[in-house]
Amino acid sequence: MGWIIATRNLAKGARSKGKRIYHKVFGPSHKQWKMMKDMLNILVRDQKMETSLARAKELQQYAEEIVFLAKKNSPYHDGLVESMLTSPEARRILYERMLPRYQDRHFHFSRVLNQWRYRERDTTPMAIIEYVDRPGELRPANPVGAARKQHVAM
Repeated sequence: MGWIIATRNLAKGARSKGKRIYHKVFGPSHKQWKMMKDMLNILVRDQKMETSLARAKELQQYAEEIVFLAKKNSPYHDGLVESMLTSPEARRILYERMLPRYQDRHFHFSRVLNQWRYRERDTTPMAIIEYVDRPGELRPANPVGAARKQHVAM
């Protein structure tokens, strides 16, 4: 569940009804939101990040939605982006570098790659989350648009 749905459920009073509006990664809810915002800032700034598999899957929802909201280019959606990306540097990278890159791509801006290894201290499965179509990506992304039709026809 992404940022918009989570805030909509909070506005409706989802907490008082006992519903869990996002997956429990660790700790109290205010720490979870802070952790997601910090991880999202790092991911947008560095374009790639290594973390646990559970956190990577949870972060991917927000990583997809932040690009989707930024592409809408309205003051309301810019406010939502600004509330999630607290770093001015991350916002600058999102608007100047990432939006032109994802102009033709409608969804699937990020991917989670399972590393098939465990962290030694607590045996947590590790993963890499990265944005696609960037220089130096681990595996080339599938093409979109007309290039996809040619790719599939081969």
